[in-house]
Amino acid sequence: MNPSTLLTAVQRTLKSGPFTLDQLVAEHASLWQQLDWREEQVSLWLACLSGVRRCDLPTGEGAYALEAVASRQGNSLADELVALLDKAGRPMPLAQLMGKLPAGVVVTEPMLRAAAIQDARLELKGPLLKLA
Repeated sequence: MNPSTLLTAVQRTLKSGPFTLDQLVAEHASLWQQLDWREEQVSLWLACLSGVRRCDLPTGEGAYALEAVASRQGNSLADELVALLDKAGRPMPLAQLMGKLPAGVVVTEPMLRAAAIQDARLELKGPLLKLA
């Protein structure tokens, strides 16, 4: 079996949910051995792969998942907004926040408004969103 076919197997594994680096290394040990890759090289390859995102598990441990899986498992939109506002340290227009969301997150302004209304940590003031 050629390496590209084996690497595709890793991507198929990622479809079933987020996996830590240790889990992926253990799950596909023969592949990494055949490629003569160490854990650092696997981590670098995952970081460069389009459609794969690093996310945090509920335990706080870092993991890798496909974008669609990560968005279901990872932070909610409200969590992302809180993090952006906390980092900025000031209220921000919704349009500006849309541009600062992580790559692969596609939202509309009504989606941002709905997330803000549903989360007690966020408050809408006209076109601005601020931390409550």
